[in-house]
Amino acid sequence: ETSQGYYVRVSDLLNTAMQHDDLPVQIDISNVCHKGMEAEFQYLGIPLSGDGKSNPRENNNFSNIPSKPNPFIPSETWSSLWNTCKKKLLSNERVSSACIDIPGILIENAKKSLQSNNPCRLDYRMVDGSHRLCLRKYILNLIEGELLDLKQQLVECERNTADEQEFRKNLQFRIMNKQQLLDQTTKGYFFVLNQTTFEKLLTNMDPQATWAKSQAILMRELTVEFKLKWEQWMKRAMDHIEALKTAESRAVNM
Repeated sequence: ETSQGYYVRVSDLLNTAMQHDDLPVQIDISNVCHKGMEAEFQYLGIPLSGDGKSNPRENNNFSNIPSKPNPFIPSETWSSLWNTCKKKLLSNERVSSACIDIPGILIENAKKSLQSNNPCRLDYRMVDGSHRLCLRKYILNLIEGELLDLKQQLVECERNTADEQEFRKNLQFRIMNKQQLLDQTTKGYFFVLNQTTFEKLLTNMDPQATWAKSQAILMRELTVEFKLKWEQWMKRAMDHIEALKTAESRAVNM
């Protein structure tokens, strides 16, 4: 939603992608800006206001960070994850049922200099799927910590000449697999729309008259043809994601 009261319905974004038969694109999540990240980028020295003097510590409780929920998560990355994803991670019901491979929706940032396009100055701005993205980030932090622990075990093992060679080989194998998993997790799957398309879909109509309806009412309004087309398109999208994952696994194992 914009400051002028305009908003874009997720259903319109998805319908546009379906009409063009778009398929998900694999993108490194470090290139994606989602709601909650703007304060973190401001703290890192990227000004988000005209005067460039805003201090996020004045408006965000950066010091009130809870203990890590898992000892493997690195302390240096946990604070950043919490500051940018805390509202999403606290939504237990939504996060617990989230599948990180369900594609989110991104708007491509053609003009990085404009804050209105992307407050993080990244390549993409997320407009749907931030709970799934934050869950992916949490899993990514966990894998990073587990990988660091395995590497530390290998260092200790190499210092202790009494350790068996088979134990070292096992550690090296586990490190290789964990690194592959880390590399795979850094990439998510997204439908990507351009800024022009996004702006054309902006509306200020009363939400109660458009999308804020009960599920029963929405289902009655959908035609059989639309439901079939939707199911076929989503199946192609998920099959495409599985094909991308399979191709990536084969490339790694070659």
